[in-house]
Amino acid sequence: MTTHAKIETENDLEKLISDYGPSKYQDIVRAMQWARHLRRQEEFRNVPMAELIDRSLFDVVSGKVKVAEIEESVKTDQAIEEKLAAKRSDEPRKPRKEGKEEKPAKDAA
Repeated sequence: MTTHAKIETENDLEKLISDYGPSKYQDIVRAMQWARHLRRQEEFRNVPMAELIDRSLFDVVSGKVKVAEIEESVKTDQAIEEKLAAKRSDEPRKPRKEGKEEKPAKDAA
């Protein structure tokens, strides 16, 4: 993306946000959810989060992404997180070494 095109996109985004309706704050939350969803996709893993937020905010405000699609992706992401959390808690942990000697306190002389 060239600098000129990026500036135009930022100006378009600022104009869309400033002229936006009463659901502006709810859609900002949706844009953040969409950015987190995009972050999970392979093609966006190396993209900085700031760019993902700009892109997702533009997608949500312009109507490119529908509310139903965002809600579905949030549910899918939550299911993935729950599976990962369950898997982490099921893994056996390494036992602590019991024979570890404590270091003696230094004498204050």
